[in-house]
Amino acid sequence: MTMTVLDIVKAKLDNPPPDDRLAVYIDEVGQAIKTFCNRDDIPDELRYVHANMVVDFIGLKQKNAPDAEPAVQSIKEGDVQVTFTAHEKSQGETEVESIVHSYKSALYKFRKMRW
Repeated sequence: MTMTVLDIVKAKLDNPPPDDRLAVYIDEVGQAIKTFCNRDDIPDELRYVHANMVVDFIGLKQKNAPDAEPAVQSIKEGDVQVTFTAHEKSQGETEVESIVHSYKSALYKFRKMRW
């Protein structure tokens, strides 16, 4: 029995989002894989890479959520000053693009050349 990307993602997450939202995340990451690899399909050999990318994408979305706790960037003791990190993306980089960037070495093996 072959597990689907949805099954793998659900197994890896302690508290997965609803199936309809997971389907959107899986499609969004899948489209990014197809675009990066210049393909119309996602090879079966990338099933676990695809699932891991979705799990990372969900984690990144939760971390960047507007109501998420901001991380402390710096602390100054004299006159007590605490600076929190802002949830900003680098110029034009989306969450999906940052995930694709993290998995480039695995994706390059399935990339097709464009003429």
